[in-house]
Amino acid sequence: MTTSARTWFYARPEGRAYDIAERVRTTLWDARIGSIWLDVVRAESPYLMRGHYNGAEVEIEWEVGRCLTLRIKPEEPHLAKSVGFVLGFKPALRYEDVDGNGVWEWHTDGGDKRWQAIQGIPAYQHPRRLNKG
Repeated sequence: MTTSARTWFYARPEGRAYDIAERVRTTLWDARIGSIWLDVVRAESPYLMRGHYNGAEVEIEWEVGRCLTLRIKPEEPHLAKSVGFVLGFKPALRYEDVDGNGVWEWHTDGGDKRWQAIQGIPAYQHPRRLNKG
């Protein structure tokens, strides 16, 4: 199965949870993220997968062609960098949530509205803008 982010992030993936999981996992494994395992929790938009990476709890959630959120506890910046490589662009922002997850968000529109929306809200600890100078 030839797969890339074009088959699940940039285009609507198959409707079956199994097919979505296979596409996403294969894409990540091809990017040399071999120790990750994710299962589909929600097979419609926003899509949601949960699993583990090197003993850390991982969750990815995305809306096709718009945004992807990576949550990981404990934090694994290397995974965020690898996901950015898979998507083809850097994350827009990063913060810690109330559950102690490191959270990275990618936005195809640059994330300006999302950045404004999280300002001053205590649930978003230590927010950083990553795609602006």
